[in-house]
Amino acid sequence: MTSKTPLLSVIMPVKNLDRYLTDCLSSIVDQSFIDWELIIVNDHSTDQTLSILEEFSKKDERIRYLTNTGKGITPALQIAIEECSGEFLTRFDGDDLMPEGRLELMIKAIASSPPKTIVTGKVKYFGDQPISEGYLKYEGWLNKRVDQQDHWNWVYRECVIASPNWMMRRKELEDIQPLGAMTYPEDYNLVLEWYQSGFNVRAVDAITLHWREHAKRTSRNSDYYNQEHFFKLKIEHLVKHQSGSSDLVLWGTDTKGRISAQILDQLQVPFHWMGLNKKSNSKGILGHQVVHYQSIEKLNKPKLLIAVFPPQNQRLSLEKYLHSLNLIMGKDYWYL
Repeated sequence: MTSKTPLLSVIMPVKNLDRYLTDCLSSIVDQSFIDWELIIVNDHSTDQTLSILEEFSKKDERIRYLTNTGKGITPALQIAIEECSGEFLTRFDGDDLMPEGRLELMIKAIASSPPKTIVTGKVKYFGDQPISEGYLKYEGWLNKRVDQQDHWNWVYRECVIASPNWMMRRKELEDIQPLGAMTYPEDYNLVLEWYQSGFNVRAVDAITLHWREHAKRTSRNSDYYNQEHFFKLKIEHLVKHQSGSSDLVLWGTDTKGRISAQILDQLQVPFHWMGLNKKSNSKGILGHQVVHYQSIEKLNKPKLLIAVFPPQNQRLSLEKYLHSLNLIMGKDYWYL
C-alpha cells in the first residue's frame, strides 16, 4: 500500500497514443518502487487514448488523468505539476517504456544527492523500424555525457538530458518556475533553466529510458522542434546569461554558422565572425566581414561560439589551441 502522500510524482502529457499507451503504463505499474502517483494530462486525443486512461485509472488508484485546458505539451505539463504532491518529480512520455527498476534506482540517487540536483541516466532507442543513424548518434552522445559526467560543458550543442529521463525535487522545480514563460522546445528550455539556476547533474550508469522512435513523434512533426527553434532558444539564452561585457565571437561559416549569425543580428547583438580556413573572407557574409580564427588572440576574454564540429583529431587540436589561450570549455567556449 502506498502512503497517503506519495514520495514520487510522475507527470505525463499524452495525445493520440493508443497504439503505445498500454505498454507504457504497464511498464510504470510494474516498477519495483511503488510509492508514486501518475498524473496524466490528455491533450485532446481523438483516438482510444481516453479509454485506455479510464481503464488504468479504475484498476490502479495511483493513476489519475485530467484534460488539458489549453493546447500542447507546455500547458499539459503545467497542469500536471500543479496537481502533484510528491516530494520528488519525474516526467515520462506515453510512447516510451520505463526499464525495470528505473524508479527505484533514480529515487535512491536523488534522495542521497544534495539540493539542486538533477538525476538522469542512459537512453536506448527502439522501434518497429531500424533506428536512423542520426538518432543512434544522439543516443551515443547522450550516453557519453553520462559516462563523462560533463553535461554542462555541452549544454549549447544539444539537449543534454532527454525529456522523459530526469528526476528532481518537486519544490525546486516550482522555485525556478520555468514553465510559466517557457517556449518550445520545452524540454531544452527546461534544461537551460536548470543550467542557469546552478543545478548539478548526477547521472546513473544504467539505461533509464527506452525511447521509442516512430514516425508520429512530436519532435518529428512539429515546427517547434526544428533546427531554427533550437538555435534561437540556445543563442538567446547564451547571449543573455554568458556574454556579459566580453567580446562575442562566432566560429564557422557553414549552415549552423549562418543561422547563428542571423539570430545574433535579429537580437542586435554585435559579434566577431571568424572562419577556420586560412584566408579571411574579404567579401563578407550576410553583411559581416569574416576574419581568420587567430584574430581571437587580439580580444580580451572572449566568449566563443563554435558552429562547427570537426573530426576528433581536428577537434582536439582546436581545443588545445583554445586552452593555450586560457579559454575553458563550458566557461569561455561552447560548441553549437
